[in-house]
Amino acid sequence: MVLEVIKYGHPVLREKGRRIERVTPEIRELAANMLETMRAEDGVGLAAQQVGHALMLTVIDVSSSERPSQLILGGESLDIATSMPLVLLNPKLSKPEGEQIASEGCLSIPEINAEIRRAEKITVRATGLDGKELVFECTGLLARAAQHEVDHLNGILFVDRMDTATRVSLAGKLKKMQKETLAELAKTAKPRRTLAPTKSGLVRL
Repeated sequence: MVLEVIKYGHPVLREKGRRIERVTPEIRELAANMLETMRAEDGVGLAAQQVGHALMLTVIDVSSSERPSQLILGGESLDIATSMPLVLLNPKLSKPEGEQIASEGCLSIPEINAEIRRAEKITVRATGLDGKELVFECTGLLARAAQHEVDHLNGILFVDRMDTATRVSLAGKLKKMQKETLAELAKTAKPRRTLAPTKSGLVRL
């Protein structure tokens, strides 16, 4: 099912996601819906906050992009096309190396793009839908997508990563978008249902 993508100005985009302690049928369904939504929107990544759930869950698929990526697992470089999509629970990033500056956008902030500085290579540690730990290194667009999405999971948006001049130049557009989002939110005024994790005990992202 294609879900509504939350737009800039909605408070949930600034919420830090709650850790997922167990993979439930609800989490699996949400992940599947997020993948469908991401593809319908022509994105390469989507975080749970972007569909209204403050959880540590993101999906990524860079296989359709021409921008280069590398996924390294156990020292071996894997084929990107057959390695996608990635569904990452509770992802953490470490060991940033190098630097890449490239155009970046966001499904939650449409029609706005900017040159954003990111690490060229990053190590990702997460849990998969099978409940097993997954650790891999990545470069290029995949590294950028991972950094962008993990930012989302911590309530950080790519506009926060812009240089001062760019942020100032886009301030008017962002303020207008925020105002429209809040007006729409006030109009609907429906309680937002959020999945609570059950405890057993120019690329748009």
